[in-house]
Amino acid sequence: MIVIVRHGQTVWNKQKRKQGQSDSPLTLKGIEQAKDIASYIKKSNFIDVNDFEIYSSPLFRTMQFASIFLEEMNIENEKGTIQTNDLLKEHSFGLWEGLTETEIESDYPGFLKARYANWWDYIVPQGEGYNLISMRANKVLEEFKERNVIIFTHEMISKVIRGAYTGMNESDILSLDHPQDTIYILESGKATPVKVSD
Repeated sequence: MIVIVRHGQTVWNKQKRKQGQSDSPLTLKGIEQAKDIASYIKKSNFIDVNDFEIYSSPLFRTMQFASIFLEEMNIENEKGTIQTNDLLKEHSFGLWEGLTETEIESDYPGFLKARYANWWDYIVPQGEGYNLISMRANKVLEEFKERNVIIFTHEMISKVIRGAYTGMNESDILSLDHPQDTIYILESGKATPVKVSD
């Protein structure tokens, strides 16, 4: 079983800035979301964290979120730190990181339109496209198959991992999202959403 957890709200999420592989800290709401997920999993009868390995994207916001989760769960990782995996990093937005879409259009006129016209294959300047992160997603699934893992990651890579796992086409993958109050359970070929708070 793979449990996919997206980090909570960050400052840049709130400001609608492209975050990618740059970072901004969790907001107070984001911190509470980590606590809500821990509380839900504590009460659940189908996820025993003692039976799971715990991995995180190495980006600060996911490490911050995972650390709060572990503290709330009273878990001390065997190695003293959360295990990280570069494959779990977010889609890189290259030169657009830290910018709103209005700022991107001002600085790079027409680039957003080109991206939306060919969303899967378009590569952000000095960044990535979905076609590239799909290669990472497949490596994640290969690496973690037949293992029980909880992974702390990001919305776009989560979408592609889930799409690859369930055999979705590119268009359907692009239509997915990953709300910050929801975890996804990957098991038996299905990606099941579980809302952890009201």
